[in-house]
Amino acid sequence: MNPYALEISYDGGAFGGWQSQSDGRGVQDAMERALGALGERVRVCGAGRTDAGVHARAQVASLALEKKWEPRRLALALNAHLPAGVSVLRAAETTAAFHARRSAVCREYRYFIRNASACCPHIKPYVRLLPGKYDWSAAAEAAKALEGTHDFRAFCRKEDCPENTVRSVSRARLTRRGNLVVFRIEGNAFLTNMIRIAVGNLIEIAKGKRDAAWLTGLLSGELDRTASAGTTSPSGLFFWRVRYPFRLEWQP
Repeated sequence: MNPYALEISYDGGAFGGWQSQSDGRGVQDAMERALGALGERVRVCGAGRTDAGVHARAQVASLALEKKWEPRRLALALNAHLPAGVSVLRAAETTAAFHARRSAVCREYRYFIRNASACCPHIKPYVRLLPGKYDWSAAAEAAKALEGTHDFRAFCRKEDCPENTVRSVSRARLTRRGNLVVFRIEGNAFLTNMIRIAVGNLIEIAKGKRDAAWLTGLLSGELDRTASAGTTSPSGLFFWRVRYPFRLEWQP
């Protein structure tokens, strides 16, 4: 078998999430159908799951193929069989030891907010539109509390909450440039809906309805999902990139 890595970008609004779905609407399903058209019946493993409606700028997937492909030709061949809304940006030869999810050391997500009453229609599916006045400076200061190792029980969808809800966040920053607000978060792993709930909490702080002390209290692990704010829309969330302890030799 010949192992490869793929860097994949997709519009989450066109799919039911990364993971394979019973109705075949997962990005993973689309990738495996395209590989089937090339004569390869294999499973594709992604670096991280994304919910329905969540986008990916640079998802990474690993797979092993019977045929040996020149990476650039593999990417071109897959793109010829993929549906609109998903593209293979580049490919790389790897080793049998490489696993897109288990080999990863850090994943970065970004959430985009347009603080305005309207926006250009071609970007509307990729931002959370929020009209009105918000104190984004207060939210930015509060976001720093997410960094470090905490019990994120209050940041996980209740029905999918695992026994161990401790996660480590290496970076959490909220910035504003004009009407565009961007939340960046990096960590080794995330709980179901964790980032969208975190953004919902920061929006409550920006509204002045909650304060930084409340957010710090949620990180104690003593509170459950009912203590947090609502889960914000998936439209503004992107799986931005994944990092490995070695360099992948990508071929565009």
